[in-house]
Amino acid sequence: MRAEQIELPVSVRSEAGKTASRRLRAAGKIPGVVYGRGEEPTAVTVDENVFSQALAEANWFSSVITLRIKGSKAKRAEPTVMIREVQRDLVARRLLSVDFMRISLQEAVRAQIPVVAVGESPGVKRGGILEHINHELTVECLPTDIPDHIEVDISGLDIGESFRAKEIAPPPGVKIIALPEDVVLVVAPPVRIEEVAPEVEEVEGAAVEETAEPEVVGERKSEREETETT
Repeated sequence: MRAEQIELPVSVRSEAGKTASRRLRAAGKIPGVVYGRGEEPTAVTVDENVFSQALAEANWFSSVITLRIKGSKAKRAEPTVMIREVQRDLVARRLLSVDFMRISLQEAVRAQIPVVAVGESPGVKRGGILEHINHELTVECLPTDIPDHIEVDISGLDIGESFRAKEIAPPPGVKIIALPEDVVLVVAPPVRIEEVAPEVEEVEGAAVEETAEPEVVGERKSEREETETT
């Protein structure tokens, strides 16, 4: 299934800088820029609610978009673009900025496509755990040929078996950009929790339980807020 082409209204913005960008975000607007194909960059804003309704996060980097630029003096006020970068506050989950790159429908582009597992794995039925090693794959094709997802049939995977990039049959006109041996999915063995009996030490004739302090193997790193560049 081909990715849907989206129409997105945006407006030209005249103010730049961090103060202006904060003011826009407070008003529910996302600052952005349109660039590429030898044309001058155009600073724009897009309504955050309109953006979120038009584009699901999974399709940010695979959707072909027609921008309707209000207030543009450029010859092409309705360029065909793809999203190249989105900055987001990881704590507040607010979008900080979005960059659009102009494209041609007659020239191949690269896009990040979600991987979707289909079928029933015998290994999963026996208690195995399906792990996505790569949630997305990079593909190269014409913008009009970009699929909305890549399907991986897991009906033949048992516990300990994996599905590699070379085993994926992409749609016609689509090339997967990955090493042939790159693992996409794997069915891992079930996790078993074994109870360990407490050690007992004899002290002056009495049985005393020895309790060890828990070991911290890996301390979770806190999410770092992305720096603002707009």
